[in-house]
Amino acid sequence: MTRTLLCGILAGACLVLGLATALIQAGNRERGTVLNEQLETCRMLEGVTRDRATDILGGDWGALPADPTILQRALLPRPPLSTKPKGAQP
Repeated sequence: MTRTLLCGILAGACLVLGLATALIQAGNRERGTVLNEQLETCRMLEGVTRDRATDILGGDWGALPADPTILQRALLPRPPLSTKPKGAQP
């Protein structure tokens, strides 16, 4: 009788563990989809050139606040290109 009871409890615990795992995996898949969408949004924003950053961002989100981190960096002048010749150095 004890062996049957213990086997029944063990089987029930395995069933509960399997159902809990399935529920957690479904939630993780949903969160992964949301994170993937955010990643794609970030990649699209990174692909914006400095020249058109405020135009594109402003078109998507309307008037943008004076954010010193994003807007100021986007509006900074580009550093001058180096005039080093490409090739072997003597």
